[in-house]
Amino acid sequence: MGTTAPVIEITNLHHSYGPKAIYAGLNLTIEPGTVFGLLGKNGVGKSTLINILMGYLQPTDGQCMVFGEPSHHLSAPTRQKIALLYEGFTSYDYMTIEQVERFFAPFYPRWEKELFYDLVALMDVQHQQKLNTLSFGQKSQVILGLLFAQDADLLILDDYSMGLDAGYRCLLVDYLKNYIHGTDKTVLITSHIMSDLEKLVEEIAIVDRTTEVYRDSMSNFYQQFRCYEINGQQEMISGIHRIEQGHSTTRIYSFLEQKELETKIDKKTTPIDVSFEERFLGFVGKY
Repeated sequence: MGTTAPVIEITNLHHSYGPKAIYAGLNLTIEPGTVFGLLGKNGVGKSTLINILMGYLQPTDGQCMVFGEPSHHLSAPTRQKIALLYEGFTSYDYMTIEQVERFFAPFYPRWEKELFYDLVALMDVQHQQKLNTLSFGQKSQVILGLLFAQDADLLILDDYSMGLDAGYRCLLVDYLKNYIHGTDKTVLITSHIMSDLEKLVEEIAIVDRTTEVYRDSMSNFYQQFRCYEINGQQEMISGIHRIEQGHSTTRIYSFLEQKELETKIDKKTTPIDVSFEERFLGFVGKY
């Protein structure tokens, strides 16, 4: 895999909306077979990056390559390798489930009808039902079925969990894991439900309200970004990433190991075992 060309290669990417800089010097490489999580709160630029990758936006500066082609000049054969689920997807509500499958199939040479109906079978619906009779979660699952049936090399799932309850989300994460197992399919995924990503995503990039982007493996972030608690208050100093002040205690988020942190602040700390979602919020901030 080391000699295989990257699926996505971003070099010195800059993008702004007027005076507001979203990305400044972003460098990012996604190799084939990677499940990559693009994480961040609303409004920090996740969908902007997806729009750039798909050629809907041209970056202010820098280079964005997808399958070796500039993202704003993707050829038709390259676009056929990409399956996109965009936040706020468009569905053809007047069609039945059966009709929408037949409508999409001719556009994709590698169409796998069985994959579509595998996902539909997980819902208590009839193939002759119109999409406008489905719940939002059921409609989302039909759209995901259309996505998987394309048999694409790159799947881009922008907030795939929108409208799905916990049971459907768990089912779809398991389905996605099985779908890509043993293949070189690459997945770029964004989600507001951090617990879904913990056992799925291998590499992450965290986008915050600055133009800096944190990039590492999921396991390294989980192991190295730590939470500690101290009695009393603590001011921000070098080595502390974020502080959450309580009434009588303070939580400190840091990449420092316990002894190193205690030496810097001259206080005893207690390591706190927190979830991935809490670590994520400790990195980007709750508000």
